[in-house]
Parts: sequence; C-alpha cells; structure tokens
Amino acid sequence: MKRKLRLVAAAAGAVLAAVAAASTASATTVTEHVVSPAATHFPQNKQNESTVAVNPTNPSIAVAGANDEIQEPDCTPATGGSSSCPFSPTVDTMGVYITTNGGSSWTQQILDAFPATQFTTDGDPALAWGPKPTGGGFSFGSGARLYAATLLGSPVFGPAKEQIGVFFSDNNGTSWTGPIVISTRDNPVSFNDKIAIATDTNPLSPNFGNLYVSWTLFTGNPTLNFGEAPVFSPEPIVIAHSTDGGNTFSKPVQLTQAANNGFVGGRQGSTPEVAPNGDVYVFWSGAIDRQSAVMGARSTDGGRTFARPFAVSLKSNNPSPLPGASFRDNSFPSADIGSDGKLYVVWTDYTSGHGVVKLATSTNNGANWSTSTAANVASRSAFYPAVAVNGSSLLIGFNALDDVAAGTTPGAGVVFYDAYYVLSSNAGASFGGPVKISVTHSDPDAASTNGLTGQFLGDYNGADVGSDGTFWFTWTDTRNGATCPAIDSWRASGFTTTRPNIYDSCPAAFGNSDIFVATVS
Repeated sequence: MKRKLRLVAAAAGAVLAAVAAASTASATTVTEHVVSPAATHFPQNKQNESTVAVNPTNPSIAVAGANDEIQEPDCTPATGGSSSCPFSPTVDTMGVYITTNGGSSWTQQILDAFPATQFTTDGDPALAWGPKPTGGGFSFGSGARLYAATLLGSPVFGPAKEQIGVFFSDNNGTSWTGPIVISTRDNPVSFNDKIAIATDTNPLSPNFGNLYVSWTLFTGNPTLNFGEAPVFSPEPIVIAHSTDGGNTFSKPVQLTQAANNGFVGGRQGSTPEVAPNGDVYVFWSGAIDRQSAVMGARSTDGGRTFARPFAVSLKSNNPSPLPGASFRDNSFPSADIGSDGKLYVVWTDYTSGHGVVKLATSTNNGANWSTSTAANVASRSAFYPAVAVNGSSLLIGFNALDDVAAGTTPGAGVVFYDAYYVLSSNAGASFGGPVKISVTHSDPDAASTNGLTGQFLGDYNGADVGSDGTFWFTWTDTRNGATCPAIDSWRASGFTTTRPNIYDSCPAAFGNSDIFVATVS
C-alpha cells in the first residue's frame, strides 16, 4: 500500500476525545490536536495549507507540514501609520511538525534553506514516506525515508519565479538533506506552483522506491506573480520522478497541453498516486469544452511516459470566494488508491447555492467511473476535502461553511465553518452521515492575507491512514483567532480609507490561524 502526499496536519496537545457512530462503520474514537506553534501576534501566528504523512513502518510516527510564518518579521511600523506585512525574501516558511507517540505531543521546526543556500522554503508543503535506499535498491528493513517538498523562493530571482525543492530525512525529521532543486529556470519567467508528491512503497512493484513530484508550471508571462496574472498564462501539469531516493530527478514530463484561455480553460491542483502494481496516476482540476472537470493520466512505466489524459467527471466548482467569505476557494481533487487497485477521487461540487463532496471510483484503471455524493452537510457548503483508504474502509475529511445568499458581504460573525468527516466500510458504496470534529467553530474573518485585504485559509486540507488503520485528517482552524473591526471597516470601504495599524487597532489574536489534526480510529 502506498503512502503519498496526504494533505493533513496535526497538533500539540489533545483537546478533544469523542466517540461517534456512523451507520456504515463501527463506533469510532476521534481525538483532536493543535500542532502549529503559538505566537503573540500577526504574522507569526499565521499557519495554513497543512499536509500529513504517517510512517509506514511505525504508525505512532507522523509528520505534518504547513505554510508557517513563525519566523517572519513584524509588520511595520510598530505603531502609528498603516501596517505593511510583506513576506521577507530571506525568511523560510515551511513548517514541519512531528509526533512519535500517535499525536499526543508534537515538536515544531522550520525547514531552513537560507542563508546556507540562495533559496528560501516558500510554501505549498508536501510530505511522503518511502523505503530507505540500500546499495542495490530500497528496503524498509532499516526504517523509512521522509520526503518534504516545497516551493523555493530566492532574494536573487524573486518570488515570481518559484522553483521546487525536495528535502529528505532518514531519522524521522531530526536532520535533513536538501534542498535538491528539481525544477529549472531555463525560462526566466517560469513559476512553479501547487506541488504534490507520492512514493511507491510496495516491495513487489517494479518501481519500488520511486518518488514522484507533480506540479503546475506557469510559463511565458513576464507579469506573472504567484501564479496569477492579468492575462491568461500557459499552465501545463508536469511530473518528475527520482529512482535514487531523491538525490536526482528526471526532467519533468508534461502531462497536458499548456494552453490556458477562455476556450480551453486552465488546469491546477494536481495530485499523484501510486497503484500496488507500480502504475502512476496523476489527477488535477482541468476542463473539457470549457466545462470544469476532474482529469487524470496514467503511466505504466514508472513515470517515464503517460497516456493521454482521461476525464474522471465534470464538476461545478465552488465559487471563489464562497458567499459571506473572502478567502479564496477551489474544487481541486484529492485521491487515493486501494490495495486492490481501486481508484478513489473526491472534490467539491456546488449547485444552487450549496456545495457537497463528490466521490468517483474506478475499478478498471480509470477507463470507467462511478460518481456519487459522499458528504452533504445541511445548510453548509463543503470545501477542501481529502480522502484516505484502508482496505474497504474509507475516510473523507472536509470543512463546511454556513450557506448564505450570494452577494452577502464578508465580515466578523457573518459565516462560520467546522471540520467534518464521513466514513465508509464498503469501499465507498455508502457512507455514514457527516460527523463534526471541531468542538468550536471557526470564523474565517479571523484569518488574513499578509496584505490584510481579505481572509485566507490556504488551498487544501489532507488525510492519511496508518498501518494500524487509524485515519488522520488536518485543516486550518481559526477558533483561537480574533476578528478586527478596524480592518473590516477598511475592507468594507473598498480600501478608500486609511489602512489601520493592526498593532494599534486589532486584538493580539487577529490573523491567528492554527493547524489542527484529528485522528479517527
């Protein structure tokens, strides 16, 4: 059974233990933790986009990752004037949180690349475990190798030309080698975005030990900035692989066309998965005839070549932002593969002012798909689902936000969200009802972009499952944050009034967003 980038995070100190019953699964114990570091104020109190991976040789060891601004400098000025909180070009932001006791306690660290190299770790954290390299191949006999992938910025070439780097650790994250840079700057305006990684962990696979990294490659636009531009930018999905434990990587293989315009549509949010027989699948958010769709591609030769993309399902994307909120949103897919080779893909689908979690499954290598609604929370719209599979057991974790009318103005107390999961014990044929994990709801207005112009919760959550059958789900949580009336008023003015100084005008907890993890067993 493979272990891939599982978008899930965890926490320091259990805050909830609950027992929930689901109609298609046995009684479950849910334990909630917060894993990210504490800080006194913004931006150091801002963490988001968590990932998680469970050690396949020891299910008590798990690692979570996040965009973590604990080392960023304070906003300026300290008092008086308008706050400015830009990312520092010389500060690393990939947070790594490790538990060795099943989530009861966690240690936190930042993967620092600067100033030892010209790079800074710069977001989109991705984690996976694989076998350790040996003289003649790979083996789990001496433990597992932990991989961490991240965007790489640099004060040399600037944030609009992000590269991709991979670190690895053979001692459960105590020390690291890297970054190994796997992208290039042949095109000086390339921007790499939305990394995901997977490893082949089946000793019977012909590609045992391979590491795969997929991402979106934005090219050809000199005005490009963080993957967004005032005009369409070419954006193919690409993937690279390593056969030597992450020391070297192949040239990226382009899986899709690059064209991105009003007729073709673009593509984003890729995620690779490895089947038990070593086949590699990549799923992403794309389009067919200008209709948004979940797409996929398959390799049968260890990632060297891929067949033509296939459609998983058409979809109706969540609006970005959802009504009553201002944080950006998406309907990127999350995927997993069962030990029998069955494919599972989930995403959010939004119609008539309400969003649900959809599930598509395939038992014939993606040739045909069956689609169903897996989770539906009354009067709340789902976002950022993540899936994990263990035999016939299936967990989907997600957040859900209050439904309000389109056009509702964002602000404090307008909408709230919580974390949920659904369980299936019959390989996704049916699910129990949604179970709320979070004991306290979150107000998205407590979180903020560094520019202070809107709310921010990152772009995804995640899930993984250990060899003991325990599921892990992670999300960005703002229950410990505070809203700021002065900032809300400035936003409501259309930014025509003077931007406040957050240290003078806002509660200390303004902007606080934490990484939470739940274990479900």
